[in-house]
Amino acid sequence: MLIRQRKSLNRSGTAIQEKGVSRLISILNAAREVFMESGYAALTMRKVAGRAGISIGNLNYYYRAKEDLLRDLLEYVINQYLEEFDRQRQMAGHSPEKQLEAVLKFWIDDLGTPETTVFFPELWALGNHDPYIADLVDELYAKARLPLNELIPQINPTLTKKETEQIALYMCASMEGLTVFVGNGKTWTNQIKEIKRITIRNFMELVKNTKGKRKAKSEKCEKEKK
Repeated sequence: MLIRQRKSLNRSGTAIQEKGVSRLISILNAAREVFMESGYAALTMRKVAGRAGISIGNLNYYYRAKEDLLRDLLEYVINQYLEEFDRQRQMAGHSPEKQLEAVLKFWIDDLGTPETTVFFPELWALGNHDPYIADLVDELYAKARLPLNELIPQINPTLTKKETEQIALYMCASMEGLTVFVGNGKTWTNQIKEIKRITIRNFMELVKNTKGKRKAKSEKCEKEKK
């Protein structure tokens, strides 16, 4: 989970040994549970400590402020997704098309879980009022788009880096937006399988058929030669 690379260390040497890493993971899992159950306003250090079964003093050894805890929580959550994306790609084989399809399938299926339905919309709402959280959410989604940014140009090499990033952003926004319709307990939840099929088909066509600036420039040069 890349726990040892976390950004919010209070002091050097924290969570280096296996016991410390295990304690840190239990804190982050507790924080995630409290966040999903009660929201950010109720994410107090005392509640997290109680849920993790440790004293507030012990929690303060790892985190002095709730903001630091939230930063590591989001880092912890996105790292789990990145590991799962890698696993899906490995199982899909060498084809970038198959790998992208596998990532998209997992991503959309995940929207229907109770945890995702609550966790991410809560972050969106908070980000509308808190610049600090808005920046954290931007960081989280930038990392989530990494496999898309890597696979899209392998499928369509005519795309520039900017065009790739724009398509990846559009795909990410479209999928996340589906949460309010196909998330757990939402109106269209029972049709998520068909929505997933339509979404992936359209995304794959978009990636394959978009004529990038490189191709347009090449065609222009060919015309000029003639």
